[in-house]
Amino acid sequence: MNQQPYQRILLAHDGSKSAEKALDIAADYARENNIQLDILYVLDSSIVGFGNTHAAPSEDDLYLFEEKAISLLDRIKKRLVACGSSVYQVHVHLRFGDPRTIIAKEFPDEYRNDLIVLGSSTKNYLQRIFTGSVSSYVIRTAACDALIIR
Repeated sequence: MNQQPYQRILLAHDGSKSAEKALDIAADYARENNIQLDILYVLDSSIVGFGNTHAAPSEDDLYLFEEKAISLLDRIKKRLVACGSSVYQVHVHLRFGDPRTIIAKEFPDEYRNDLIVLGSSTKNYLQRIFTGSVSSYVIRTAACDALIIR
């Protein structure tokens, strides 16, 4: 009996080109092997406010970022279903917090993901100094397999 090595994939999406490429690869694999695909967007409030004149984003800013993320996730799910994925196969999620710990630990523990797929880092040099690379953190600390797509 040929059993697939993965049953539930977590795809971390941040709206970048590398995340789109990772999404295409993960969605194809999930579709071909009839396995679950969780698409996760994490709003990191420390980065959302970075570079603005105020230290933390306002509630209005957070609402706008949340609406933008929800819209992106909705478009992604519709596109994947139009390409042949089942509506029962693709699940979209939005979380607030530190993307590193949510992607590497919290979400996979809760949803029992056995593979994490994400695009390579899109942060600039200064952002990586302050917060570190999400992809490098996930590779180092995730309990399951992790794949970084360039």
